[in-house]
Amino acid sequence: MLNKRAIGIFDSGVGGLTVLKEIEKVLPHEDLIYFGDNLRAPYGSRSTEEVLEFSLEIGRLLQGKGAKMLIVACNTATAVSLGELKNKLDIPVVGVIAPGAMEATKLTVNNKIGVFSTPVTAKMNAYKNEIERIDENIEVYQIGCKSLCKMIESEWKDTKENQELIRFYVQKLPAEIDVVVFGCTHYPIIKEYFIRELKGKKIVDTAKETALEVKELLQKLDLLNKRDSKGKISFYTSGNINKFKKIAEKILSRSLDMVKSALN
Repeated sequence: MLNKRAIGIFDSGVGGLTVLKEIEKVLPHEDLIYFGDNLRAPYGSRSTEEVLEFSLEIGRLLQGKGAKMLIVACNTATAVSLGELKNKLDIPVVGVIAPGAMEATKLTVNNKIGVFSTPVTAKMNAYKNEIERIDENIEVYQIGCKSLCKMIESEWKDTKENQELIRFYVQKLPAEIDVVVFGCTHYPIIKEYFIRELKGKKIVDTAKETALEVKELLQKLDLLNKRDSKGKISFYTSGNINKFKKIAEKILSRSLDMVKSALN
């Protein structure tokens, strides 16, 4: 039956594991298939044409593996390819921008929201357009963080230089902003280092909001897996399996039985 098929999730690398982790919490009975395109990461420094090509390739791969739904757990890929994926695939597709934008509009008091994202997501005004679609009175300040994704993929280190880099990006935001959106699913991995600099501002983690939207959509479409046992997870990467496994185990706080290679 369709509802017993897995949910497909993909990201340019390990960042989408923050989405997978939240989905596990709210949908523990679902089987999941995760694909990290580590070989071609980060998407934030790629052209929109490349990101669209990669997204369609991976979307078709996961649909071919029997996914009943696709989650684009990458803000850059969501900004570039969500519409095309919805048009080209035969399964429901969920991105991470709309859920995060909606939550940010609910949380802000003074109608000033900051967004940290990859340069491509910022250049496309992905969050600005979505937030202003919800409420045109909200001011959105987007900061494209060129270096962070690649550094997180290479195992982030708590160094003075790295903390100064985060401080550099935070100081680009106006002081009166009261809500900050992590417009890249990699950034929750280093959330504690942002908190040091954000000094009490409310943070929107798009991974949590996306997981809640996925649950709501599955219920609406009657696609929930209603078994009692815990779901199984399959991991795939286009990059180095051992490197992916090492970082993924750290993010998920558990050992992974198997990571398979794909697209090679």
